[in-house]
Amino acid sequence: MKIKIKSPKDFWSGLMFMAFGLFFVVWSLGAPAWFNGFLGHIGLPGITGYQLGSAVRMGPGYFPTMLGGLLTILGAVVLSQGLMAAGNGEEGALELPFNRYDFLLAVAIYVVVGLLAKWASSAHLEALAWLSRLGLSPSDLAILVGTLAVSLLTVRYRPKLMPLVLISAGCVAYGYLMKPLGLVLATLALVFISAAGGHEFKWKEVTVLFVVLVIFSVIVFVKGLTLPFPICPQFVDNCPIK
Repeated sequence: MKIKIKSPKDFWSGLMFMAFGLFFVVWSLGAPAWFNGFLGHIGLPGITGYQLGSAVRMGPGYFPTMLGGLLTILGAVVLSQGLMAAGNGEEGALELPFNRYDFLLAVAIYVVVGLLAKWASSAHLEALAWLSRLGLSPSDLAILVGTLAVSLLTVRYRPKLMPLVLISAGCVAYGYLMKPLGLVLATLALVFISAAGGHEFKWKEVTVLFVVLVIFSVIVFVKGLTLPFPICPQFVDNCPIK
């Protein structure tokens, strides 16, 4: 698939900003009922959104909605510059590192895994009893397994997509592992999975970044803002970090 654009870097950077901005807006405000119904049909949780509030009395959805909207506007500006920029040697056909079949395969993986999770939940399989002890639902496990499968296929067959896919996978892992594994291990998954998508992966640098982020998160979010983030996994009775 080839697209004629004038500045590929600006075009795709703007498109990425818009995609992430719209994602946070939809996640904060909630998806339409028909889309949530479709997600429920395939065994995935719906996007119900959060209370928006106002500038004077902000709800949990206010901050990500505003930031997502600003990011979307910024992406539109950058994208338009990529379409209107004067030729600077970059003009021509841009080879995309994926095609429509890759996208359809990724969607099919999530649908199949979601249906399997829904079947396992309805069958009350004893093998899934450990999920409740970890604070995970079958649909949570389906999203994690689907993301893992897409990430492994990307690493094996589409290495040029690794930065985008692995950074997204790190965010998914962080969100779904926070409750069962706590802030420390969820941040560990976020940092190391995201760093694996870069051109260079150095254990020492990534480890230092992980330690700094954990200390910052505990001091600012847990201690400073008193957000109810679990620090240690649920199976640890006495967390050494208070």
